[in-house]
Amino acid sequence: MVLVQVDGKLNVAELSAKIGNPRLVEGALRELEEGGFIATKQGAVLVREPVKPLALSTERVSAISQFSTFGKNASGKQSASAPESAVSQFSSFGKPVLPAAGRLSQMPPVARHEPAPSDEPVHLPRRTGSVARWLLVAPFVIGLLLLLLVLGYPYDKLKPGIEAAAGKLLQVPVQVGSVGVAYWPRPALLLADVRIGESADVKVDQVRIASPLSLLGSAPHLLSRVDLVGVSVPADFLVSSRLFQASSRDAAETHVIQRLTFEKLTVSANDLALKDLSGEVVFKNDGGVEKASFANVDLGIRFSATPAKGGFLLDIEGFGWKPFGQLLSFDSLQAKGLLQKGKLVVQSFDTTFLNGILKGSWLLDWSGSGLSMAGDATLARLDCRKVSTAFAPELKLEGELGGSLRLRGNGKDWDALLRNIDANLDADITRGILHGVDLGEAVRRGAGFVVNSGSTKFDRLKVAVAINPRQVVGRDIQMSAGMVTASGQFSAVADRPVDAGLLVTMQSSVATARTSVRVSGVLPNLSAVSGR
Repeated sequence: MVLVQVDGKLNVAELSAKIGNPRLVEGALRELEEGGFIATKQGAVLVREPVKPLALSTERVSAISQFSTFGKNASGKQSASAPESAVSQFSSFGKPVLPAAGRLSQMPPVARHEPAPSDEPVHLPRRTGSVARWLLVAPFVIGLLLLLLVLGYPYDKLKPGIEAAAGKLLQVPVQVGSVGVAYWPRPALLLADVRIGESADVKVDQVRIASPLSLLGSAPHLLSRVDLVGVSVPADFLVSSRLFQASSRDAAETHVIQRLTFEKLTVSANDLALKDLSGEVVFKNDGGVEKASFANVDLGIRFSATPAKGGFLLDIEGFGWKPFGQLLSFDSLQAKGLLQKGKLVVQSFDTTFLNGILKGSWLLDWSGSGLSMAGDATLARLDCRKVSTAFAPELKLEGELGGSLRLRGNGKDWDALLRNIDANLDADITRGILHGVDLGEAVRRGAGFVVNSGSTKFDRLKVAVAINPRQVVGRDIQMSAGMVTASGQFSAVADRPVDAGLLVTMQSSVATARTSVRVSGVLPNLSAVSGR
């Protein structure tokens, strides 16, 4: 009871007055002091009134009995063992909390010349356990306060400063929809609905700035990583942006971005778009681009970009790339090109295409009001069945296609460009079959006999084909099949039947016969009739 009243402020006299039993208080304090439970403050000495040893013992036991009903018998008399029994009910330690009567009687009497009671308060010794608990709790308390501060901070107030800094870096207007923070998977400053450019041509759904604390303080600010998600950007902006110039020391004076990553990137030129790209751009210490790489895993294409004068040098690789759907696929592609403002120049490409090999160069220009293209290529061992299926489904042709191809075209958009293509193909087909007409049967039947359908086998077929939006014309046809050869030309005008005139020569060991054959009809079934 006395121990719980010791608070380090009350002195002995005040504590005695509070409890109302000075002898009880003094005896309890002495016992607690001997046990090391309390200590006097600043060397103060406990003061006790002189009493007779026997009286102290008797009154001490009586004092204990005021706070305990133990030790009294039925008659109400005090038993000799009552104090010890009472104490044992409240402690399992070997030393009782309050001294037994026998022990009190053996204590030496207090000297009468002891000094007056000290006014110094009695206090408990400092406990290191409370300090340890505070050290454990403090980090959680501080973390909670910081979390509340982060959650409650009005981040939208940062928009003007962020827009100004980004505009200075890119040299174009920047608008930020909202500003917030993210905690997972790593802390980041979030910018949502970002618009870049005079007409907001560049759109970014989300910008994540890692290590946002690096923005505090004065410039230059080092941004270790910036993630862009859901980006739609014109190709011309990538080429002309100061962020991607070969050297950008002005940008390095304000902000230094070490790594810029992209997810769901779409690069567009007119109405053409390369979608769902992902990649990263690594910057040098002076702010220039060290390397840039992008890929589309689903489409099977990836390329790296290196800054060059007026644009980017591109190294392109493709595996199973299907830019035009399932019918047209590049099984493997290696290309080198130059991306400039308003144009893409593919200086060389080598690809496995339609089971054959296609090599050449290609130019796409969108600098004007529409699109224009030009390409030159050589072909080797292309599968004619796949070629005809992709470009002329009505034509049934087998064999291996080689030769050269030249393309030219323009239009206001990509669909119009494809409709306006002019192509010249010098085709050389070996070991083939032309389905839909049987020239040999028409020659054997004689003049005036009409042969429908059938097929013509040949060892080699060479023809110069000119394709334009109005018609397809084939000139200088040279077909050979053993002892039979044919030469001539054909034409196919839109919405009209095919018309072809051939001179078929059959050579034997004794004679040579020449017969003209007229072929007409609608693919895939044609009719052949021979004449004199």
